[in-house]
Amino acid sequence: MRRSVSILKDRYRSSSVTELIALVWKALFKSERTLIYCVSLQEPDAIDRNGVDLAPIVKGELPELERARKQLERVPWEFMCDVYDGVKEFFVFKDAGNGTLGHISWLYYDGDPNQTLGLGPRECEVRFCLTLPEYRGRGLYPGALRAIQRYLKRRGYEKCFICVRDDNRSSIRGIEKSGFRLAGRTRLRKIFGFPIGGRRDTRYLKEA
Repeated sequence: MRRSVSILKDRYRSSSVTELIALVWKALFKSERTLIYCVSLQEPDAIDRNGVDLAPIVKGELPELERARKQLERVPWEFMCDVYDGVKEFFVFKDAGNGTLGHISWLYYDGDPNQTLGLGPRECEVRFCLTLPEYRGRGLYPGALRAIQRYLKRRGYEKCFICVRDDNRSSIRGIEKSGFRLAGRTRLRKIFGFPIGGRRDTRYLKEA
């Protein structure tokens, strides 16, 4: 409950009247059709089979993220997952010209809060990815997903998952471009913007 109140306060504080109306509408009960994608990190060429990265992506550091938040006039909630969920690992694209973080993707592991999936001990779920509007169209999203796969493989992880709404065509293209394959489908139910119900256990994903 404390996390929910904190997120809502941050979102209301930075929203215009139009965005507030949209937020209230989204806060009603929603049932989103969601696709579950998976990549096996044990396949020798699984990470690099889909071409070279178009942009440098690096593992982020929390002090750098805090500095970036202070520089932004309005901080997207996707830049706040360390505060809301207590997660610590994320990957970013940093603009070499002005130091702006143009993209962020968070890593959630077994035992972390706010997962979509019930993960195993050597599995990871990528969540809350965001590319700022001025940096879109540069291949940052698939580049980040490939960088994450390399990082997880080096650490001995076996599978990486990511979930996406079935109508989010641009994100689906980026996910598939980075080597993920469709592993299942589910419905993500939310009240006031927060997931409810049990997590989909990755052991029962037939195609994973």
